[in-house]
Amino acid sequence: MQQCNQTTELKRNENMKYKPSRDLPEFVREYKTLSPSKLATIILNKRNEKKTEESITMWFKRHREVHDQLRKEIIQGLPSKKEKVDSSIFDKGSFEELPSVKNWIKTLSNRNAKESTIQHFVGLLKRVCKGELQKGVFIYAWVLKHPDRLTLEDAKDFIFEVKKRRLRSREWRLALRNFLKSKGIVVETSDVSGELEDDAGQYADLYVSKEKIYEILAWLKERNCEAYLASKFAYKTASRLTATLGAWASFINHEEHTITIFEKSIKGKAKRKLEKWLSEDLYDELPKKGRLFDIKSRNLNKFLRQAYKEIIPEVAERIPMPFHFWRHMFAQHMLRACQWNYGLVASLGHWSLETLRRYYGMPPQEVIKQFGMETLPKI
Repeated sequence: MQQCNQTTELKRNENMKYKPSRDLPEFVREYKTLSPSKLATIILNKRNEKKTEESITMWFKRHREVHDQLRKEIIQGLPSKKEKVDSSIFDKGSFEELPSVKNWIKTLSNRNAKESTIQHFVGLLKRVCKGELQKGVFIYAWVLKHPDRLTLEDAKDFIFEVKKRRLRSREWRLALRNFLKSKGIVVETSDVSGELEDDAGQYADLYVSKEKIYEILAWLKERNCEAYLASKFAYKTASRLTATLGAWASFINHEEHTITIFEKSIKGKAKRKLEKWLSEDLYDELPKKGRLFDIKSRNLNKFLRQAYKEIIPEVAERIPMPFHFWRHMFAQHMLRACQWNYGLVASLGHWSLETLRRYYGMPPQEVIKQFGMETLPKI
């Protein structure tokens, strides 16, 4: 008799015409989700009608009060310590509304973090809570974590799993440090550090002679003046790609021959306002009005890859970021020009002293020997 009643109910549901004002709130409450894709599947199964994600999204936009009320109902703060975390909190839009995450987003936004940075950080946090190391790869037996209850120990456990698999961990560490601090949790460097990866400095021996550098610049000048000038600017000022392509003539101090640029900073913080010195030859070539370089990064990198392939094929495969090569060469040649004075080069290129040392290591033994032979008699 019970089976017969269930069959009758099933048939009744299948024959019932879909009515969004009735069905959407019912399905949201029953399945604890506001995901349009999941709701579309539920409607197909329950009402035998195919609805697009867009139609569901638009209905909720037209009925914002209903949407907001349903969100409050299915996101009711923390589960109890013994209660299992409902996977629906990870639906798009739901996770961002959880109290701790919402507060974190607000904090990052107030610190002028870019929207892309905020989205990236929140995405990383969501994956931590789910135990997702890589897309579709989860930590075995990881219990879903609610971000409001995420602890320092949870963060350490996740980082341990990342390192155990020899995956890069810095972006995870930075995101977790930032999030935990936003919750008022004290995070010591010994617990979760923000240090560079262990492989920092792997390109310390990547050195190209000055003759080859100017050969590359000449090659670029023949083919694309913008690519040439942007590259020379980066080589002479140690500027990164975004700062270079975002440089304007209006920020040039024509008396001092300096330029103010805006470099990236620590994730979650505003860009750094930096002053760069312009050598006479570079200053003379720079435009005196408007944006300095009218070229897209994609085209610029295309020219650079071809130049490296033709002129320095022996190291071309070791250059992962074509434009960053110039900042690297600035460090290499400036260190040699000032006898490995890390403090001076770090100031000119705007590195921290620790970062510069870690990336470029100690000077070659022959340099130390020559310096010692020349200097020791003077003391």
